[in-house]
Amino acid sequence: MNVFDIFSGVGGFSLGLEAAGLQTVAFCEINPFCRKILKKHWPSVSIFPDITTIHKEDLKALPLI
Repeated sequence: MNVFDIFSGVGGFSLGLEAAGLQTVAFCEINPFCRKILKKHWPSVSIFPDITTIHKEDLKALPLI
């Protein structure tokens, strides 16, 4: 199962979900410092900087959720 982690912080929930067998396909986090941490630990996962600017077209590019 795939996860779109919104209000991600530094990725603690995704870390736990991935340990349970799920895969994170995208993050959404407004804090620049947290986005740097996410990019370091999940370099190939998309990161959206603001939940209010995500559109349907953005989601279509992600693996099926």
